[in-house]
Amino acid sequence: MIHFFQSQHRNFKLSMSFNKLFLLSCLLVIVYFWYVNKTEQTESSTLILAPQVNDIYFLDFRLLNDKLAPKNKYKLAKVVRVTGDDVAIVYGRFFYQWQHAVVNSIQYGDLSNPDYFKPIPDYIPFSKIKEMQRNGAIYLVKRPIRNKLYDNFVSPN
Repeated sequence: MIHFFQSQHRNFKLSMSFNKLFLLSCLLVIVYFWYVNKTEQTESSTLILAPQVNDIYFLDFRLLNDKLAPKNKYKLAKVVRVTGDDVAIVYGRFFYQWQHAVVNSIQYGDLSNPDYFKPIPDYIPFSKIKEMQRNGAIYLVKRPIRNKLYDNFVSPN
């Protein structure tokens, strides 16, 4: 009988150790994702202040247009020209229901399709671009490196 209680006590200690390890792991994952998000937001704030051709804007289109279908939430835009006080962007032709679907479309190479972006640019004053970022309409900005973002091309080449 004593052996049984000692065994149960040892199992309880192992179970508690596992629970603590599991909780610590969860906490580390949460801190990691918070840090990545904070870093991306800082990077976006920096990039929005000095736009360059091929910058990719991740848009929450619900904040720009209130007459959208329920699944039409997110969209991409690309900077095609920066002149004086204006930024010329072209919008992607597709809407996405989830933010991760936007990233997936880049990873799958959709942006390298010559018909992905609409051909006619929208000229937006630089002050409006900064306002769009402040209110969350532009929720992320990425600058491709060597014409690549998420390991795929952002322009048809």
